[in-house]
Amino acid sequence: MDKKRGQLEISFGTIFSIILIIAFLGAAFYAIQKFLSFQSELQTQKFYDSLRTDVNSVWTSNEASKQTEYVLPSSVKQVCFRNDNNDNVYFMENTPVPGQYVDHLNILTPYCVNASNGKVDFIIKKNYGEPLVSVTAATG
Repeated sequence: MDKKRGQLEISFGTIFSIILIIAFLGAAFYAIQKFLSFQSELQTQKFYDSLRTDVNSVWTSNEASKQTEYVLPSSVKQVCFRNDNNDNVYFMENTPVPGQYVDHLNILTPYCVNASNGKVDFIIKKNYGEPLVSVTAATG
């Protein structure tokens, strides 16, 4: 009597193709993750550069008030200010993220401005005779 058994035969080419597909998918996901991380870093640096430019333009004038809107990484919940010589502007995600120092800011007490939909609004202001610039949240 001849018994038939089920056989599973997969050729070497098929196994190799499956391994290559898995490797390509892994590399693609890694590249996308790195690209999104790079995008977040660029948005962060652009925020600090734009804030410095706006603060300096208000600081050099005798009296000014400027409402600005900045784009942030989506993970940022708040932009915070404190009187610190190393990083007086920083982000609050789930925990504080080390920030950068922005010159000419008058920060008497620490405070935070809420971000919504990856954007934050500030009013950058300098009154006549004041040596430094203040930053407050825009209302509305």
